[in-house]
Amino acid sequence: MTDLSQSVCLNHPDTPAVTRCATCSKPICEKCIVNRNGSPYCSETCAANASESVDRITRTLDEKRRTNTRTRYRAIILLLIILIAAAVAAWFYSQNKSDVDRLMRKTSAQLDRKVQETRTTIQQGIPTSSQYKRDREGLIQ
Repeated sequence: MTDLSQSVCLNHPDTPAVTRCATCSKPICEKCIVNRNGSPYCSETCAANASESVDRITRTLDEKRRTNTRTRYRAIILLLIILIAAAVAAWFYSQNKSDVDRLMRKTSAQLDRKVQETRTTIQQGIPTSSQYKRDREGLIQ
């Protein structure tokens, strides 16, 4: 708290201030003090403003708590969905292992064929003798 020895009440300039308003920090004398919830205020307006601020802060904190709770519930639900999907996939695989393995081998064979076709196409598309190729080979030697 600041030194009030030189301060005077703003409402009573001839009276020394004994405290400051908890809202606006104006120096106030004993006559002007409005006590609310254990805090000194210079007027009912400052006391009401402080009360409204406390209410606003309380509402904001309550909303934040509700939002955090909803976020946690969403994360838990998402985790449960992922776990259930993994369990269903594992069950499906265990029930259809031979079909899944056959499909994987078939897909792998198709992919290998496509890779080989692409290699062949690329190799056929590159000219075997070009000035560029001769220049590059000359740089390597």
